[in-house]
Amino acid sequence: MAMIVKEMLEMGQRTLEGAGIYDAKVDAERLLCYMLKLERGELFMIWSKTMDDSQCNSYFELIDTRATRLPLQHITGVQQFMGYDFKVDKNVLIPRLDTELLAEAVMDYANCFKGKITVLDLCCGSGAIGISLAKLCKNMKIVCSDISEDAIRVTRENAKALKANITIKKGDMFDPFKGRMGNTKFDIIVSNPPYIESEVIPTLEEEVRVHEPQLALDGGEDGLDFYRQILKEAPKHLNRGGMLFLEVGHNQGNILADKLAHMVQYTDIEVKKDYNEFDRVLICKTQVK
Repeated sequence: MAMIVKEMLEMGQRTLEGAGIYDAKVDAERLLCYMLKLERGELFMIWSKTMDDSQCNSYFELIDTRATRLPLQHITGVQQFMGYDFKVDKNVLIPRLDTELLAEAVMDYANCFKGKITVLDLCCGSGAIGISLAKLCKNMKIVCSDISEDAIRVTRENAKALKANITIKKGDMFDPFKGRMGNTKFDIIVSNPPYIESEVIPTLEEEVRVHEPQLALDGGEDGLDFYRQILKEAPKHLNRGGMLFLEVGHNQGNILADKLAHMVQYTDIEVKKDYNEFDRVLICKTQVK
């Protein structure tokens, strides 16, 4: 039956709350905006508008789908990051707000340079970090890489949609940048690698545990497997004085900073906190010759 928008949203919110959805009100509103192709701020203008039977049915189908704990972004196909809309699907990690802190840290450092600098977005997933940097920093030459063919496909699609001029490589970690003539080197390496402990993954929310790729989540027994490889190999792929920027888990910053303090290749070690005062970004400089 026909309903006014306000009633639809209230019913949608109650359904999502009953399914244990965090931020049920926000998701109910975003699904209606997606269906009607509206910005969320425009909802108040149609608050008392009546939706016909067909519109009501379409909306509650979306609500029922979200109630199965399918991520909102997998329904809409989009996640915003650094002001840009990125395509996402089940094959890539959904970009998080906290990861914007990683991109912003790279931008702050890049502003110190007048000429072109080369940046590698390692384990790029959807390409959100590298593509955002390419759009926002005109002095950057960006390379994105990932081991997943599906992730590479999504990165290509996002780069094309956002008209970002980047280079994309497929391969395991640093393999695409090793050659007989020497290693490819960069001024900056930025990465949001898998860092969740294997035993923690079964305890995560269903949206993450079931619907996001295990390959992008599992950091091994202690969550540090990928960091060990990155810290070991990054100096071979960084120019002298090059910088390494890593997203880290909420309790991993000091652990990794301590490891770096015992590695002669690195200096100027810094751990930045997120909005909740958890460890989020690890920064260090190389001393390689």
